[in-house]
Amino acid sequence: MPFLVARSGRALDEFARWVAPRMPLAWVLGMVRFTAMSATVREELLWWVGKGEDPEVKAREREILQALLGANPDVQQKLVERGIEKGIEKGIEKGIEKGRVSEARSALRRVLAQRQLALRPEEDARIEGCAELAVLERWLERAVTAATAADALT
Repeated sequence: MPFLVARSGRALDEFARWVAPRMPLAWVLGMVRFTAMSATVREELLWWVGKGEDPEVKAREREILQALLGANPDVQQKLVERGIEKGIEKGIEKGIEKGRVSEARSALRRVLAQRQLALRPEEDARIEGCAELAVLERWLERAVTAATAADALT
């Protein structure tokens, strides 16, 4: 990519928009870091990178963020001074919790399916609507021995 910047010498907005959905997250973050582009497109790409829900992707994003903060102590210090670092930590914790809840829902559904305990639409909606990890874990434990899906969700 450096040859593109050297060759054109101007912002590569169209290229950045085109390539972002086609390349891995780490590559896109590197592009945002090193490639000349307008501030608008840079913000758009950073927003796009942050909107995924996959827990594995979120874990990689956390690693990248921590590595970037570790490599740039001046940025980390500015975040501390502005009180933003605590917000980032809370956001990371919230993302981890959200991923754990999502995985608990998936595990519960897998156990019920493996045991051939069919979920009625209202039961599936109840699982999807539950945001409490402790409740989902309790249902998962019950699903191992329950006679019906309804019994598991009591």
